[in-house]
Amino acid sequence: MGTEQRIDSLTGIRGLAALLVVYSHLAEYKFFPLSPLLPGEVGVMVFFTLSGFLMSFLYGEKDFNYGSVVHYGISRFSRIAPAYLFIVVASYLIYNLVDGQFVYAITHQNLLRHLMFSGNVSALWSIPPEVQFYGVFVGVWFALWAFRTQGNAAFLVMILVGVFALMSYRSTLPGTFVGSKIHYFFTGVIFGLVRGRTTPGVGMAPLAVLQVAVLVAIGLVLAGVLHIDFGSKKHFYSSLETALFAGIVIFVFSFDTGLSKRLLGNRLIAMCGECSFSMYLLNIPVIYVALKLLGQQPHTPGVAAATTLAILALAWLMYRTIELPGSRLLRNLGTRLLLKPQPVVIAPVVEAPTSVIALEASPMGEPSK
Repeated sequence: MGTEQRIDSLTGIRGLAALLVVYSHLAEYKFFPLSPLLPGEVGVMVFFTLSGFLMSFLYGEKDFNYGSVVHYGISRFSRIAPAYLFIVVASYLIYNLVDGQFVYAITHQNLLRHLMFSGNVSALWSIPPEVQFYGVFVGVWFALWAFRTQGNAAFLVMILVGVFALMSYRSTLPGTFVGSKIHYFFTGVIFGLVRGRTTPGVGMAPLAVLQVAVLVAIGLVLAGVLHIDFGSKKHFYSSLETALFAGIVIFVFSFDTGLSKRLLGNRLIAMCGECSFSMYLLNIPVIYVALKLLGQQPHTPGVAAATTLAILALAWLMYRTIELPGSRLLRNLGTRLLLKPQPVVIAPVVEAPTSVIALEASPMGEPSK
């Protein structure tokens, strides 16, 4: 985000979501007891909802034209492509040349599918709906712009009909198709639009109270006082209630109150948020390597802590050496190729008539007689 639109607490939310995913995968490998609260699925849910929130917050009020759409596409592609493609290619080489049991089984048969952002191996399944949503949002953006600038509601109605139709069949659609998760993205879009029209600094006291209430509710659920049964993972992802709750949490904590700054703005959580995408991509391979090194030794919390630190360190390294440089490279390349600057037209110099020269040469700025 630009400096004037940056919301630090959202970076912290991404960090917490990534940590939930890491915890969930460690639990799947017997480092911790499996939780019926499905922390990994909660983390992915937050990622999807946050994507919708940020897209509408950043672009929902902008003009829809060639330059802005191309800039949007370049920004989205350069954000996700470097780290993702690096992991896909590295996994392909490891699986085919080094370890045929590697957890990301990128084979000759599914390599192209993953390079086209449509693969479904292990944790990489969540990338296709994310990328597909970027395309869907272009239509949402155009409909919002047409309604705002021209009063044309036809496109907006068409978008709404399409979204609600997909939501009606979400439980029967493939998990890698954006339609199966459209309720998360669209909930984020709605709350992002509301956030974009909210005046900063207004009503912060009630928002702080809401933040406390949300934290108390989450604490009661974690403590078992409030019992929530998410059911199976498939049922969880199809739930409209979880999508609504994710939207509310992101909206409420998108305001920088004293509480949100302490909870989500501290350096550790902010660092996790900055490298959250690399954490998401790397955590399963790192856990896999840790298990190979561990052998038959017990899976203790101490080993889990060391593995988590290794995930954080490698994610930060990949963020600094792959994500950021790759993003800058793709942004510069895309800008040069697709957003060529308009040539500057230099007007020809016309010599001034003699009378004008005489006028300019008169002392004190007075016209000569």
